Amino acid sequence: MSAPELPDDVSADYVNEPVETAHATLIEAPNYDRLAAFLNTLREGYLFVDVTGAPKNSKKQGIRIRTTRSTKGQLVLPLFTSMEALRLAQAPSSGRKGVDPKGVLTPALEALRMIRTDRFIAAQINPGPGELVILRKYIERVIDGDEMTPELLASLK
Repeated sequence: MSAPELPDDVSADYVNEPVETAHATLIEAPNYDRLAAFLNTLREGYLFVDVTGAPKNSKKQGIRIRTTRSTKGQLVLPLFTSMEALRLAQAPSSGRKGVDPKGVLTPALEALRMIRTDRFIAAQINPGPGELVILRKYIERVIDGDEMTPELLASLK
């Protein structure tokens, strides 16, 4: 079985620049306008899913994604805007020594839909410094195609 072909403008060096820009803007000065812009951008392009340590040819279980846990032990889905962001999360300073990071480049909406595969409470965008944790209720709205507005976000508090 051959790997699926990527569009010409997408490679292993892909960076979801619109999401990274909206992410940085939101972190710089959080407000509902910037959160809405970030969430609307999040459904575009591609995201990387961490499959580091997953069995290579496990037909029985399919691709296994690496997950994290909240401080209360609840599942969190880590997603990355680039392979470089995934590598930074796997760096020795993160406590994972000798691990060769592996990621799967996935259309953004498909990556976000993975939140529905288990009891995830949130998605974590670019874990590490500057990470952003988005509760499942917001991710579900993005997946469903809802236009995220500051007014909607304020009502979902």
